[in-house]
Amino acid sequence: MIAAAAPCCGGYPLGAQTLEGAALIAAAEGHVEAFRARAERHDRDGSFPFQNFEDLRASGVMAAAVPREQGGLGVSSLRDLMVAISRIGRGDAATAIAANMHIAGGAVIVRMMRRAQAQGDVETAAALTDLLVKVGREGVVLCFPTTEPGTDLASPACELTPTEGGYLLNGLKIFATISPAAHLFFPSVRIPKDGGGYLTGTVMIPRGAPGMVIEDNWDALGMRASGSNAVRFVDCFVPAAMLFGVRDNYAKIGRGFADFALIANLPLISAFLGIAEAARELAAATVTGQRKGPSAKLLGDRIPIQMLVAEIDIDIAVCRALIDRLGTIADAFLQRYPENDAPIDEATFLMKEVQCMKYVVNRKAIDAVDRAMIVCGGAAYMNGHPLSRLYRDARAGPFMQPFAPYEGLEYIGKVALGRGPALDR
Repeated sequence: MIAAAAPCCGGYPLGAQTLEGAALIAAAEGHVEAFRARAERHDRDGSFPFQNFEDLRASGVMAAAVPREQGGLGVSSLRDLMVAISRIGRGDAATAIAANMHIAGGAVIVRMMRRAQAQGDVETAAALTDLLVKVGREGVVLCFPTTEPGTDLASPACELTPTEGGYLLNGLKIFATISPAAHLFFPSVRIPKDGGGYLTGTVMIPRGAPGMVIEDNWDALGMRASGSNAVRFVDCFVPAAMLFGVRDNYAKIGRGFADFALIANLPLISAFLGIAEAARELAAATVTGQRKGPSAKLLGDRIPIQMLVAEIDIDIAVCRALIDRLGTIADAFLQRYPENDAPIDEATFLMKEVQCMKYVVNRKAIDAVDRAMIVCGGAAYMNGHPLSRLYRDARAGPFMQPFAPYEGLEYIGKVALGRGPALDR
C-alpha cells in the first residue's frame, strides 16, 4: 500500500500507485527547485536546458519506463508517469513536456518489445531490447516527431520511397520537442501501397544522418525551453530494418492509435496540472505575505482574494480528479490488451474520455494561472515575474496533438452521439 501524498499546493496532490512509481515521483520532486531557478533564464533566451536533462538522467527519471533489467526504474503504471510529469511541470513545464517526449517514447518501446516477445518475433524483440539498454544504461535520448504542417497525427505526409536496401525519406516535421538533446529520432511516416493509398509506420534515424537537418527555429510564445524545432528530411536513407510498426490505418483514428495516444498524451496533459499548482503556490505566497492599502491589511484576509484562491483550488481539484481517473482507466486498458489491439469501439470511447480530460485540464490550467495573476496584481504582468512564464506556457496546451480544440470537441460529440470517430476534414 503506497502512502498518500502529504497535503500541499492547496490540497492533497496525486501520489503513486506502485512502489516504482513512488521512487520516480520522489526523484521528479527532487528536481523542482533547481529547474524553477533555471527556468527564467532559459525562457528569456529561448535556450535549451541541457543541465536539467543531465540531472534527470542522473536521477533515473529519463529511464523511468525502462525495465530494471535494461537499466531503468521499471515503472509500469502510466498513471504514475503522469503524476511524475506533473511534478516536473511545477518546476519548468518546458522541461516536463520535453522529458515526456522521451520517457513516454520509452514506455511505447517497452510495450512493443513485450508484444513482439509474446508473438514470437524474436528479431524485433531483440532489437527493441537492445534499444532499451541504450536508453537505460547509456543515456541515449529519444525524440518522436509526429506533427506536420497541414495534416494530423493519423495522416503523416513524410513519405518513404523504396530504394535499394531500404527507403528514402522526404518531408518536414515540426514541434520535434527535445530535439537539441536527442540521439535517435522516430518520425512517423507514410508508405505508398500498390494500387493507391498509404500504410503508416515509424522509422529510426540517428542524429547526424545524411539528409536530416534539425532546424534551430523554435521561437514561440511559451514553452520556449522545450527545444521543439523543425526537422527536415531530404532523401534521407532509412535501412529496411529501421522501419517499425507498419499498419494499414492511414487517416484513421482507431485500431492501434489508442496505445500511442494514451502513453504519449496523458502524461503530456498532466504537465499542465504542474503549471496550475506552481501558480497557486505563487499566489498563496504573495497574499499571505503582502499588505496593501491605507489599512495595511494582509491581502489574504480580503474576501475577494480568498474567493479567487478558492476558485484556483477548485480548478486544481478538478484537474487532479480527471488525471487520477484517466490514469487508472488507462492502466487497466493497457493491462487488458498486452498482446493485441483493443476492440475498435472500446479504443474509440476511451479516446473520447481522453479528449474530455485534455479539454478540461488545459482550460483549468489557463484559468488557474489567470486567477493567480489577478491575485498577484500588476507585477505578474512583467516578464520577470514567474507567472508571466506560467501563463504563456499554459496557453500551449490546447494546441497540442492529437486534435486542435475545435477538432477535439467534434471528436467528443461525434463519438458521444454514435457517429463514429471520423472528423469532417
